[in-house]
Amino acid sequence: MSRDLPWGRIGYAFFGYLAAVLIAVTATMFAMLLPTVLPDDGAWGSYYATSRSLGDIFPFALMITFLTALPGFLLTLFVARRRGWVGWLPFACAGTLDAILALVILNISLVQNRPFETPLQILLPCLPGGFAGGFAYWAVVRRSLLSKEEIVSP
Repeated sequence: MSRDLPWGRIGYAFFGYLAAVLIAVTATMFAMLLPTVLPDDGAWGSYYATSRSLGDIFPFALMITFLTALPGFLLTLFVARRRGWVGWLPFACAGTLDAILALVILNISLVQNRPFETPLQILLPCLPGGFAGGFAYWAVVRRSLLSKEEIVSP
């Protein structure tokens, strides 16, 4: 094995991706459920009726997001490395773009030749979810993004 491989950074990136997927799905589910608590006589559905199915939906959403967001995540890593990103905002914005790309990939795999037919009820909650996921990734890996000279010892 070569000592030149950055195993620490690869490990941080892997755990950062896991955290990003978990936070993105959680934020998206929260955004999707948010209108259900409005007092509108059930027009958006009841929170309690919707919350019963969360046990089934959440693991499925984690699996789908893990698979469909991976290409955008790898592209983000490539661009971040080339551009030298260290701040949270570029990663959070890239997470939002990755959410859109993941929905396109999901639509291509489910409905062939219709990649851009995502309903707004699904697209809009995914945007803050992707933003939160990008921020979560940055929160996990931020120390590994800095050079040794930039890290201030306590």
